[in-house]
Amino acid sequence: MFPPGVLGTRADILIDIVMLSFIIILPLLIFSWRLARVKKEYALHRKIQITLGVSLGIVVAIFEYDLSMSGGIFELTKGGMYEGTAVLNWTIWIHTAFAVLAAIIWVVLIVVSMIKFDNPPQPNSFSMFHRIFGRAGMITMIGAGVTAPPLYYFGFMV
Repeated sequence: MFPPGVLGTRADILIDIVMLSFIIILPLLIFSWRLARVKKEYALHRKIQITLGVSLGIVVAIFEYDLSMSGGIFELTKGGMYEGTAVLNWTIWIHTAFAVLAAIIWVVLIVVSMIKFDNPPQPNSFSMFHRIFGRAGMITMIGAGVTAPPLYYFGFMV
């Protein structure tokens, strides 16, 4: 569907972009968390989270379109030495579980937080809930980020 990627693998350009985006997303996520937790910069934390959420939403929508037009991830990973193996299949399923859970938590938390927090945001009775689910979202996003390189390797590099 999309042109070949820029990393010299069997992946298309969009898969390369998604893979490389984790290099930007994860540090920004941790930076944003530190802004809220340590520096009490809630307004900047909010702006970064909304920007990341919208940006990722667009990229994921295009990525899902790419997957559906290409026949799915198992079709895209055909031709590699790990095609059809338990290693690749489990890597795909584990990464997908982390990514889907992270997306659900993040979208719900952003929407509910925009309702529950004032603008500019300040700690309130919703803060504990936000902190718990924010950690869960960050952990699942880190899980998605950590499982992306093995998926890319097993699916597209060898």
